[in-house]
Amino acid sequence: MKMLVLLAAILAVASVRATADPEAQQLLNIAEQQANLLHNAKRPLVLDVDFSAQVSIAMNGHMTLRWESEDRWWRKIVMGEYQQITAHNGETVSTVRNLRYTPLRVRELITLIQFAEDPSGLIAKKQKERRKYGADLACVRYEKEHFKSEPHDVCIEPSSHDILSDDWQEPPDEKRQKQFSDYVDFEGLRFPRQLRLQVNGSVVLSANVTSLVSQEFDESLLVAPKGANVRRECHGLKHAVAIKTPEPDIAGHGMLMGDTTVAITVLEDGSVGDVQLIGRATQRMDDETLKTLKGWRFNPAMCGTEPVISDMEVIVSLRLQ
Repeated sequence: MKMLVLLAAILAVASVRATADPEAQQLLNIAEQQANLLHNAKRPLVLDVDFSAQVSIAMNGHMTLRWESEDRWWRKIVMGEYQQITAHNGETVSTVRNLRYTPLRVRELITLIQFAEDPSGLIAKKQKERRKYGADLACVRYEKEHFKSEPHDVCIEPSSHDILSDDWQEPPDEKRQKQFSDYVDFEGLRFPRQLRLQVNGSVVLSANVTSLVSQEFDESLLVAPKGANVRRECHGLKHAVAIKTPEPDIAGHGMLMGDTTVAITVLEDGSVGDVQLIGRATQRMDDETLKTLKGWRFNPAMCGTEPVISDMEVIVSLRLQ
């Protein structure tokens, strides 16, 4: 029997009622706060990163981030021939890129650099001592409050409170691990100069911080260039939630198995606008997935009482069951 699994990268909000372990929660809070550079930095900064990403072949790239605050920053990413510039000014996010979607490895690079989270949204469930990387570490399992997601296991060096790894399971069957090393002090915070992402034991992304300095912010960078893709992002944004998800018609096509990854735009009325193929399975499965997703319906993303356009990623996975 075949089973079709439909997964959205932005998951529906769920009521998560969990009790935190006080000692583990305190350890997690300290570690996340001191590494959350792009929330807790006191002065404008410039961060430069060289990286290597495994796509169909290994590709090298560079990222420059000019940051003033959480809602005032500018970022440029180049990977091979791909280029993307994003400016965040208040509730307006403007993006210019030479593809109609952001490649998977570029999105993963962004989340890798922004690895430290707001600890107020994390619930530490338990703490264990483990021997990893030749040292005794404190490893904490946590869940994200209000979101349905797989638990994460974060390992922390007890004396420095540096986060060294973050492990979790990504549906349908991926084991993922982020690794962080070579920490440096930066104005009372700690940030790693070496960052890696492994998927099922293979390194798919390796990043090296080449420069991290305080520098005054250039206001002109926030002006949205002509032709930019403009989105609204507000504090307390409620993400789009799928309410109608018909399945692709793959009946009669034998032993089809694989994952099709698609980037979609959800419009203010909950319909699907742009649909772009990111990761391929088989031609038949990809074609049916693209056709079917255009018929999905959502409760749109909301800024307060106002619906807004949003982008999300959908993975359609076919497995034998």
